[in-house]
Amino acid sequence: MEIWDEIGEKLIDLFNGDVICTDMEGVPKFSTMGLSADLSQAVSVAIKTGVRVGLVHDQKHVLVIPFNFTNFKGCVLLVGYEFSEETLAIFVQNVLEEFAKTTEGYAEESIPSEIISAFKGVSKPILCAAISQIGNIQLRGEMAKIGGRFVKHMESGEDFFIFDGKIEKVPEGCKAGISVDPTPEIAYHQSVTALHYGSDPSGLSSYSKLSPVFLIQDIIENKGMKKVLIEKLEKYPELLQTLKIFFENDVSPVKTSKVMKIHRNTILNRLNKIREITYLDPKVFKDSVILYLTLMNSEEKVLE
Repeated sequence: MEIWDEIGEKLIDLFNGDVICTDMEGVPKFSTMGLSADLSQAVSVAIKTGVRVGLVHDQKHVLVIPFNFTNFKGCVLLVGYEFSEETLAIFVQNVLEEFAKTTEGYAEESIPSEIISAFKGVSKPILCAAISQIGNIQLRGEMAKIGGRFVKHMESGEDFFIFDGKIEKVPEGCKAGISVDPTPEIAYHQSVTALHYGSDPSGLSSYSKLSPVFLIQDIIENKGMKKVLIEKLEKYPELLQTLKIFFENDVSPVKTSKVMKIHRNTILNRLNKIREITYLDPKVFKDSVILYLTLMNSEEKVLE
């Protein structure tokens, strides 16, 4: 408990307002006020998605900032702040980084082991995170009818299912988010994000169809996803080199082929291979921006 008290006191010294610090389960470890239902829900969303959440509580602006270090995970809530969100986020990140260096903290898997195991042996995995107004047992039965296999029930209320192939509908009264990324860590994050931020009238929201602005913000702020993307590309040096030159030459396959002195069709084949590996298409504006920002970040360049 001591480490949380130190963090809370440090933030209070520099911030004029109420402060709540929670662990990775959303349990308050330091608090100058009660954690209401709306604040608790915001904490849950922030921790699951890795994205900052802003809301108004009791006529005061609230910023919920998740943090995820190897040995130190949780969330900070600032209530009644007077600075910009970006300034506060940087400030809190710097404070937490200092504490992360001096504490052993705790190290746990970022996703449940059941979900990692579920991907084994599935040729075309689609991870589905769902919440429902109907009972858990009934939901699992209905999802089984459309080809889903129950994987894990979370204390926060989500049920996870794995599909081998397409999923085109969900039971009535059910809301679900899906990811088609074959990497469990990415799929887990994307399916939960799509569940909480998707607004498809059918109740089934795909991460790839979320707002481009949100997707770009999400990939920028989620270090885990960026790391996995870079690791995927680093296994294919020729693809990584092609992608960098492609961006340096106005995303033009023709210019890229001239610079690399290889046929244009070879460039297109490599770009298609990148799409197959990352599930992001360099020839599509939204996806190309995400890939570009990821590469820039990996080279420790700052975009103003």
